[in-house]
Amino acid sequence: MVKPKVSVILPVYNGENTIATTLESLVNQTFKDFELVCCIDGTNDESEIIINSFRDKFKKLTILKNQLNRGLGATMNRLMTNTKGEYIAIAEQDDYYYTTRLEKQVKVLDENVTVGLVSGIADFWNGEKIVMQFPGILVAGKQYPTGKEMFLLNYKKQVKVANSCTMIRKNVHVNNGLYFSVHYPSISVDWTYIMRFSLLSDIYGIQEPLVRLDRRNDRNSVTSNKNKQFLAAREVIRSFKYEFPELITEGDYKFSLMTEYIIELNNASNIKYCFLFVKNFILSPFDKRLYVSFNKRVLKKIFI
Repeated sequence: MVKPKVSVILPVYNGENTIATTLESLVNQTFKDFELVCCIDGTNDESEIIINSFRDKFKKLTILKNQLNRGLGATMNRLMTNTKGEYIAIAEQDDYYYTTRLEKQVKVLDENVTVGLVSGIADFWNGEKIVMQFPGILVAGKQYPTGKEMFLLNYKKQVKVANSCTMIRKNVHVNNGLYFSVHYPSISVDWTYIMRFSLLSDIYGIQEPLVRLDRRNDRNSVTSNKNKQFLAAREVIRSFKYEFPELITEGDYKFSLMTEYIIELNNASNIKYCFLFVKNFILSPFDKRLYVSFNKRVLKKIFI
């Protein structure tokens, strides 16, 4: 059997309300030479039935099942080992992929042998319109740095790569023994993976939207658990400081922690915001990001 050029991997956890839209967007891709490999992570909703209803629309469809919920890291690792393609494209169960996503990414990897991972711009959709685009570096028309600079960019300012529309050159992943961490909660596995990957191969950003992320308020997503997300981020920052002391200075570490503190600050209620602002001001009174946050919060209260 001829191997597909691309393997699209799709972890599934309670995805019955959104997964049909994701699958339809994959069916409509202009690039057709791909297999779809799904893994249902210990849930018993209607996801498997929905996926099977699309079986005839894909070149090849494989459904794996974890009997117990093992989390995103373990599920991603299982998916990666069950792929046949030269390139591996990551998909998520509540996202919509624009039709030329795979075609544009394959072109980049085919034409640039030093690039091991390619991503693009993600549109944040609130159910009615696009309210934000990520990451800002690509939206501004700039390109990712390489090597240590890319590593530190992601360490100090948190992940700047849209994980849900990445495509990976499989031999970089396999030959370097890469894996998705199971040591952190599910929400940080992409961040740690991108940082490690950036030290091994170039990461390229397509300066066009490739995916529309579902950011409706009523969605059920692991990334909506903010407390869990914040604790995991703090642990990543601490553990990577110990793992990469030759790359991360004390100044880098403090900057990264303050990045996380400001993210937590911006998500705090008004009363908690005041407390956290004073606490962070004492820690780093000259960090301009604090004043940007304060101005945005004050202006929001005045004009809304």
